[in-house]
Amino acid sequence: MLSICIPVYNYDASRLIRTLHKQLVASNVPFEILLIDDASLPEYREKNRACLPPDTVFIQLEQNIGWTKIRNLLAKKARYPFLVCMDSDSEVPSDTYIARYINICRPGIVCFGGRMYEKEMKNSSLSLRWKYGKEREAHIAAHRKKRPNVCFQAGNFIIDKDIFNIVSFNEMLTEYGNEDTLFGLELLEHNITVEHIDNPLIHLGLEDNAGFLKKTESSLINLKQIEHIMKNRNINQADFPRIIRTKRLLEKFHLKKAAAFLFRISRPALVRNLCGKKPSLFLFDLYRMGFFCSIN
Repeated sequence: MLSICIPVYNYDASRLIRTLHKQLVASNVPFEILLIDDASLPEYREKNRACLPPDTVFIQLEQNIGWTKIRNLLAKKARYPFLVCMDSDSEVPSDTYIARYINICRPGIVCFGGRMYEKEMKNSSLSLRWKYGKEREAHIAAHRKKRPNVCFQAGNFIIDKDIFNIVSFNEMLTEYGNEDTLFGLELLEHNITVEHIDNPLIHLGLEDNAGFLKKTESSLINLKQIEHIMKNRNINQADFPRIIRTKRLLEKFHLKKAAAFLFRISRPALVRNLCGKKPSLFLFDLYRMGFFCSIN
């Protein structure tokens, strides 16, 4: 009934696999745990191979194919009609995580369970990612339902495999980030609304501040490509992410070039704050907007 689909890259997922396997056995439904390793370093391959319980499939890729392609490959390899897709750097906080997804299984389902972060920041070098996650991503279902497809995230969801065969992750995106943004928009284009429940996973694998800033830039390059991909699609302006709508507003009033110029001259000061111990999310928003306006 359930295929648990986990892409792995340079991360020890053994604890996650053991927790999931215990809940799946208790659920008394047919299942498999499917891991595909995206050309990780040898030490991570061995750690994950060593922990494999029954009904777990481990596939090793010799060349890295990236997040969009590996998620699609997982769906293609899955045997069962419902896919629970998650990131390997996750922790299951509830004994009823699997049961909650089983309870909503039905044809046509696409449902995001949510994301959590640890209550305390363990290292100041991770402060930007932790703070952004706590304040901008860790929302309850009632909040996410207000903009259901925009609030979709690929790190924790259940989907009918027949739906995945209609809308998969778009492999035109070659940079890191915002794959789930495009996935949500393309679901919307097919009149498929993402459902939301409170069934979160804890996101553990946080990047340091400089690394997160670099990944943010990569995701914004992807977002620019997404805007181009969706340019002539039948999608309402209000359904696009806020940063796209704000950029278009700046364009309307001929302020985009000014925003890009101000970003270029203020960038060093912004980076100092964002890579420091007490980063400002307001300045982070300015950084993201300025960088997005600067992309050709």
